[in-house]
Amino acid sequence: MDQSTIAHPAALLEREHEVGRVRAALRAAEQRAGAVLVIEGAAGMGKSRLLTEARTQAAEFGLRVLTARATELERGFPFGVVRQLFERPLLEADAGERDRWLAGAAALAADVVTAAPTVSAALAPGPPAGDSGYAWQHGLYWLASNLAADSPLALVIDDLQWCDAPSARALAFIARRLDGQSLALILATRPLDPSLTPEAAALAADRAVEPLRPAALTETAVGALIAARLSDASDDRFVRACLDVTGGNPFLVGELLEELAARGIEPTAAAAGDLGAVVPRGVANAVLLRLARLAPASAALARALSVLGDGAQMGDAARLAGLGGADLEAATGALVSAGIVESGGTVGFTHPILRAAIYADLSPAERERLHHAAAAILRERGAPAGRVAAQVMHTEPAADRAVVALLRDAARDALALGDAAGAAALLSRALEEPPADGERPAVLLELGQAHARAGAPEAIAPLSEIVEHGEDAAAISAAATELSGMLFFAGRAAEGAAALRRAQRRLPAGEPVREQLEIALLGLSYTSASARREAGTTIAALRDPGRPARGVLMATTLASLAMEEVLNLRSASTAIDLADRALAAGLPLEFHRGENWTQLALATLAAADGLDAALRSADEILAQARAGGAALTVVTLSSMRALIAVRRGDLAAAEADATAAIELAPDLLGVEFLVLAVSAAVLVGLERDETPDALRRLIDRAGVGYDTEFTPSSQLRYASGVLRAAAGNHEAALEELRDCDHPAFGGENPAMLAWRSAAALSLAELGRHDEARALAADEVRRAQSFGAPRAIGIALRAQALVGPRAERSQRLKEALAVLASSAARLEHARVLVDLGATFRAAGQRTAARKPLLEGLGLAARCGARALERRARAELAAIGVRPRTTDRTGTDSLTPSERRVVELAATGGTNREIAQALFVTEKTVETHLGRSFRKLDISSRRQLPDVLANAAN
Repeated sequence: MDQSTIAHPAALLEREHEVGRVRAALRAAEQRAGAVLVIEGAAGMGKSRLLTEARTQAAEFGLRVLTARATELERGFPFGVVRQLFERPLLEADAGERDRWLAGAAALAADVVTAAPTVSAALAPGPPAGDSGYAWQHGLYWLASNLAADSPLALVIDDLQWCDAPSARALAFIARRLDGQSLALILATRPLDPSLTPEAAALAADRAVEPLRPAALTETAVGALIAARLSDASDDRFVRACLDVTGGNPFLVGELLEELAARGIEPTAAAAGDLGAVVPRGVANAVLLRLARLAPASAALARALSVLGDGAQMGDAARLAGLGGADLEAATGALVSAGIVESGGTVGFTHPILRAAIYADLSPAERERLHHAAAAILRERGAPAGRVAAQVMHTEPAADRAVVALLRDAARDALALGDAAGAAALLSRALEEPPADGERPAVLLELGQAHARAGAPEAIAPLSEIVEHGEDAAAISAAATELSGMLFFAGRAAEGAAALRRAQRRLPAGEPVREQLEIALLGLSYTSASARREAGTTIAALRDPGRPARGVLMATTLASLAMEEVLNLRSASTAIDLADRALAAGLPLEFHRGENWTQLALATLAAADGLDAALRSADEILAQARAGGAALTVVTLSSMRALIAVRRGDLAAAEADATAAIELAPDLLGVEFLVLAVSAAVLVGLERDETPDALRRLIDRAGVGYDTEFTPSSQLRYASGVLRAAAGNHEAALEELRDCDHPAFGGENPAMLAWRSAAALSLAELGRHDEARALAADEVRRAQSFGAPRAIGIALRAQALVGPRAERSQRLKEALAVLASSAARLEHARVLVDLGATFRAAGQRTAARKPLLEGLGLAARCGARALERRARAELAAIGVRPRTTDRTGTDSLTPSERRVVELAATGGTNREIAQALFVTEKTVETHLGRSFRKLDISSRRQLPDVLANAAN
């Protein structure tokens, strides 16, 4: 046996590899490389010892160490583990440090890591369901990053298997973004079951995580421990027996040896056969035997601590055990000496196995009594409702109204902190208490709302019960609205609309809350085809409230009327006026409830050629959303802004916005409007010379598809049809494009969907010229009736291309004249190249030169590589060789580089840009470095001029 090993029994045995991996993770943090290490093993495998080693070595490396330990009793306390990590450093920091650590996006985490938000009787709104607490995760990441910027940081967390869900999601968010950070995450967990702890399991399985699974001790290591604790003259058979009894589990070996030492058993061959009888129930018996040897006061204190859980305050434990003064001091000292608890201001067991053994030994009656008493003690001293509720959740229902009130308060706090599932569990227990008859509907509503925000189908039953049988008008309205939003994001918008109508029928005409239902129904009617069919009477009754319009009802009425101008082929100028006034009147930003009013107004402006106004409004809302960490809004607005940019002919910006939305969407739920981003990406890709096959794969990867119920998906249907045509499959293109011919989808108006022009071009390719000309003529008539220049120009161009050659140049000139008043640069460039090509084909080389050169220049400024290539080919045919476009300019930037450069040009620091784009600082540094090389510049100060020149 290796005597050097025996000489250091306190050292970690057979853990050289594991210690090396811990050191490597800490060194990575020291070198700004970031690392996340998850140590996984059964209880007692030495995970906590490795974390102790991590804390010791982190201090040697000069890293700040923040620690936390999840506990079984407080799994329902949202952000409990995160608070353990960050609350004390923030409270102990001076004002300057605190301000620095909570600067920028980190401010979003301030409420999470201090005290639970105070909420009134109304159910707290919590984060948007689709965001899943994204803003808080974003804020916590930047809080950790700010701390790490001051000093390299190690976050060390034990017992991840009991981590509350919001903390686990936040840790996973941080783990995926450690590149370039002076930050290490070192976590320990028992094996995780994804069905029981999905958030923790997802974190442990993340690609960013390095797993570490310590092996059982070998016979050599067990022999060393026996030598250190009992005798260095141990018999080999005794060593093997110890190994067999414990399976090489380090903790169980230690507990066995502790019991053997207490009994005075020597490590002989004769004693080897009796080891199985020493602890017939395993470690639990050993712990209980050790406890039984102590004074009754110590046992009472240990039982009280097992009920309160790790982190309990000694004062609470003393009251629960009925101890005080010298008795408390003696009992605590005895438990510490026996190795059962660790000393400190808050008390914790030396190992979760010890707490579990003592707690399991309590009789059901004693558990009930102690949990009731613990809840009373915690409530009396003003502990947070969630901590008191954690005790109540282990008691039997007793028709106690105070308990119902407590559980409702705890649920509100949980929901306000993004733990909708935890809130639902608390409210389910409140219903079991049960509440008084008059209180039950309110609890039922809160339960349904909590389930809905957790995305759980269990929401349907309680919310439907309120809608069908509730008596309170406000509750009926709230339940129907919540239910409709949930069903919308589940792809069941028609059912959501039906719920709203049922609620509306149950309320009297003069009831004020009917207004909320009217707004929700109107909103759904612009995203759900079936809801729109049934909202015809309501829409027809809408009237312009006049100027000045104020309030949500007036604003949404204006937005509805604006879109009606588009859908019913009325007036572009009126549509723009109504949409502008709707935005000014204050449209709600309730994307998570399916109330996409701002999108409606922006879509109207985009269709009616109010492109500059649409872009300004989108920019303003997007800036607010980024500052607030509202990721769902960022995805939704980025998607819309991408389509606006396509229509303006700014293909690089469109590609950047579409890419931003697509990249961020996987972190969110219910991002229905991603279809707009994918549609924009397809249209941009075709213009920028990507292959149809590559773009089809993009659609598949994004996981979006054409939904006959979800009206905005018509944009994807249109883009897919254009993509089929680009691939030469004109029959399939026609089928998809004709599917756009639906009034609710905008198919009546070419300003919304220019499907007739695209279909006419495919018909011409198929030799069906009469059909092509009839369809093109129909689109010209419709576009001119509505009056949006871009749509008219597109229609006139299609009519020119499918019509008689003798009329082509004249019709193209008409299209140019119309597009001159539009911001649609790409369409302008397209018609210029068509006109030049028409002149060239007719042998008018001189006439062809000017429009081709103008079209080439405009196509280059738009970033339309396919059109630029075609213009060059036409110019080459008349003997003109224009200078090659410099691909080292802004057009060479990737979408991600473009986004970073644009924000850097406004003066944003790397950290500010990273926070705005929801990426890491290292990513920003990398993109800026590449961009500077491509743009051939050396300073940020040059960026505004570079971008301005590119725009011109």
